[in-house]
Amino acid sequence: MAIVFYPHEDELQSSALDQKLEIVLEAAERYKGIILDTASKSIEAPADKKKRMAPRDITHTFNWEEIARLLREIRELSEANPSAKLYKGERLKKLAEIYEVLRAAKMAKLEAVRIALMNEANQLLSGGSQVA
Repeated sequence: MAIVFYPHEDELQSSALDQKLEIVLEAAERYKGIILDTASKSIEAPADKKKRMAPRDITHTFNWEEIARLLREIRELSEANPSAKLYKGERLKKLAEIYEVLRAAKMAKLEAVRIALMNEANQLLSGGSQVA
């Protein structure tokens, strides 16, 4: 059985940063839906039929390489002037939204990353708005 990756690599190849963030957010929503649907089906199964999921049972996974690329791309953005800081801060907030969606997909450990991204975004946004 083939594994379905979210987002698909071909969706992100020729997109601008904002488009990539939107595509990854939509993919995270789809992935969350699949995970929660699978989890609800396993809850409905009788206790004697429940079993731990083995790697061979995984049919959907999130493409973390794309998240890493986006994070690196955002971190490399300039902070030379207030508008650049605002732009970077807004992109970090959008990335934090993606982490929030994934956290809701039974990935509670992502909360720390989401909080760190929000703190960095808030720091950039407050610093950028003071100068403007």
